[in-house]
Amino acid sequence: MPPDGRLAGSLQRRLMVRLVLVLGLVAGCLFLLIRTDARRAADGAYDQLLLASALAIADAVRVEDGAILVDLPYSSLSILAMAQRDRAFYKVLDSDGSPVIGYHDLPGSVRRDDVAAFSDTVYRGEPVRVVALGHLIVQARRTSWVTIVVAQTREERDTLTRGFFMNSFLPVVLMMLVSIALVWIGVRQALAPLGFLERLIHARRPNDFSPIDVPAPAEVRQLLGAINTLMARLHGNLESTKTFLADMAHQIRTPLAALRSQSELASEETEPDRLRRIVARIHRNAVEASELTTQLLSHAMVVHRSEALHPDHVDLTVLARQVVQRAAAIAEDTTLRVEQEGEDNIVVCGDAVILREALVNLVDNAIKYGGDAGAVEVRLQPANGERGPVVEVADRGPGVPDEEKPRVLSRFGRGSSAAGTVGSGLGLAIVAAVADGHGAGFSLIDRPGGGLIARIVFPLDHLCESCQPDRGEAKPDRRWLPLVLLIAAAVLAWPGEGWAKRFFYAAQGGPAAVLAIASTTDQPVMEELIRDFQHRYPGIAVEYDELTAVELYESIVHPAERLPDLVISSSADLQVKLVNDGYTQRHLSPATAGLPRWANWRNEAFAFAQEPAVIVYNRNLMPESDVPRTRDDLIRLIREREGIYDGRIVTYDIAQSGIGYLLAAQDSVLNSQFWQLVDAMADRHMEQHCCTGEMLDQIERGERLIGYNLLGSYARARQLAGSPIGIVLPSDYTLVTARVASIPKGAAAAALGGLFIDYLLSDEGQTHIANRMPFYAISPTVEGPFSAAHLLADLNGPLRHTTLGPGLLVFLDETKRARFLRQWQMITNRY
Repeated sequence: MPPDGRLAGSLQRRLMVRLVLVLGLVAGCLFLLIRTDARRAADGAYDQLLLASALAIADAVRVEDGAILVDLPYSSLSILAMAQRDRAFYKVLDSDGSPVIGYHDLPGSVRRDDVAAFSDTVYRGEPVRVVALGHLIVQARRTSWVTIVVAQTREERDTLTRGFFMNSFLPVVLMMLVSIALVWIGVRQALAPLGFLERLIHARRPNDFSPIDVPAPAEVRQLLGAINTLMARLHGNLESTKTFLADMAHQIRTPLAALRSQSELASEETEPDRLRRIVARIHRNAVEASELTTQLLSHAMVVHRSEALHPDHVDLTVLARQVVQRAAAIAEDTTLRVEQEGEDNIVVCGDAVILREALVNLVDNAIKYGGDAGAVEVRLQPANGERGPVVEVADRGPGVPDEEKPRVLSRFGRGSSAAGTVGSGLGLAIVAAVADGHGAGFSLIDRPGGGLIARIVFPLDHLCESCQPDRGEAKPDRRWLPLVLLIAAAVLAWPGEGWAKRFFYAAQGGPAAVLAIASTTDQPVMEELIRDFQHRYPGIAVEYDELTAVELYESIVHPAERLPDLVISSSADLQVKLVNDGYTQRHLSPATAGLPRWANWRNEAFAFAQEPAVIVYNRNLMPESDVPRTRDDLIRLIREREGIYDGRIVTYDIAQSGIGYLLAAQDSVLNSQFWQLVDAMADRHMEQHCCTGEMLDQIERGERLIGYNLLGSYARARQLAGSPIGIVLPSDYTLVTARVASIPKGAAAAALGGLFIDYLLSDEGQTHIANRMPFYAISPTVEGPFSAAHLLADLNGPLRHTTLGPGLLVFLDETKRARFLRQWQMITNRY
């Protein structure tokens, strides 16, 4: 029997592995328990934020003219911003399940109770935690339920879960390590008797096969008994080998002695006839000695290969035909044929070399002892339900009497019918050894009508594992699905007026990789940065598209051609919505890791420049005493100086300008006097425009005296160029928005987009922004007229950043935006 690989290796290691596996199983159970408790604790903490957000939305639900309206509170999503990296989704359903606001495809159905129901699901490819809450609305004649559904991704929860888990599981791991060390010491002590037994056996003499008799533990005593039994068997095999060698020496000595004596007689014989007879006897003895030597070598080879069998599939049909073809060349007039049942070749698991040797011996014996009496047949029968394949060699010779059959199967055993025939008595012993090595049965059967049948019957499980037939297991379909590549049109027609403004900057040297950038920033402003970037990376060409904020957003949500590799916009709220809705991808680098919290959301949206919202005025036409320092000053000024400022105030048209809408929305949250300010400016017939440059032109020419909430970086660039404009950073607060970059999901050259982001955030890029660009850098370490330090030095009051996060999504809600714009237009259009 071949050795079992499972018994190999170190016993000490086996014990250690099993004990460690047991400890590992216990640790695994603790792992699952602690992880479940940690997840439950994290969910409990963040579920309170989720519920608070849903309750804030519920408080804003009301009915007007029979229709359900929701004025989404800013706090409803800003609460969720406490989970810094999580995306947020929401919807409100009426009593019929129709969506009122929010993400219509968000999972969640109608509820008619005010009990919060929490659940986990997957939305837009990410696991989310969802709360669904019913809210009862009481009207004059009837009541109805609305359902508020708020969802949040699980990233912060999972981070908190991992923190809880590590703090709880680390002591368990430490205990495991200590336990393993103690188990190691215990195992070594428990196996010490085996070491003693090893040293005892090593000390014995090679010819000492006496039993080992020493006191030992019960388990070791069993091993000692097995060793003593093995030594007895080895002693018996050694004696058997000695006997075999003695028999072999005797068998070889006889023909050699006869050869020697006959050769001595031949050397002295002079009569030709007698000399020929002596030479004939010499030849016969030489043939007998040669055959005996060949058979002895074959027997040794068969015994060796049977003990170290390396089985493989063997085609018995082909093997039998090869043996018969070989024997036919020397069989003279003996007829040889192969007979087989069935048409399919018969395959067994075994050693082809020794199987061939067994068939050769059977066929040679059949030819030698029965070839003159009739044909020699090699019969092959396939396996059936009771046994494996059968190989038979049949002849019409004298056969072997039943009482002699055991003897002829032993070494050097020959039957009475072999008298006078040259042979070694090893052929059938070789066949028996081959059959035993393959687990097959070998027998000699009298053939009806005279003769002998030598039969080898293979076991039923005669196939190797690699040869087992298909049992009907389902096989995976490994066919590759076809890959369809769609090539989009080469020119993009953006939504809006006409064609997008597209500019191309060729690479400065070598084969070019193309970086596609879509941005709301004016091309002349960005050209400085693009040129500097290409100076550092001369092998990159840049394709630059200039769009409005809304066009830019739509081009990512509804792409008409290849997506850009990088998106840059001053409308931070739209950039946050792209991230929240899953249209961007992450970019991690040392540069992005160093950003402040307000400037990096989810490692997908990155602020690289600051944009303060300021009050701009014409210094030549407006006396210094009139310059407002706060928003309250501005309200009083334009109300008290009606004749001077009527028609000479300008601000953004928030319906057309994304940055204008963002600044106005954030103002409404921070400033309790916001709508008073809008009303006061509307009283003075304020002008509204989409673009900062156009408004600055009007102030510079004196057509307008004051501009409210204009981008301070553009105004400062005009001021440094000599324009007669003044800039006020309000002392009540200065609202600062960010210019944000992100990489669309599915971008063809996302790595180049990430490279440009890293350049923008690097010391070189920030220095270039602080000295050459019309917006402020965010790095606190660089110097220049547009550095962060210079901005802080100019401040007269607190600075309020528009933090990148879910809070910016509130005013992008369609209902909220429509109500905000409607209120703005009601005030500004009444005059």
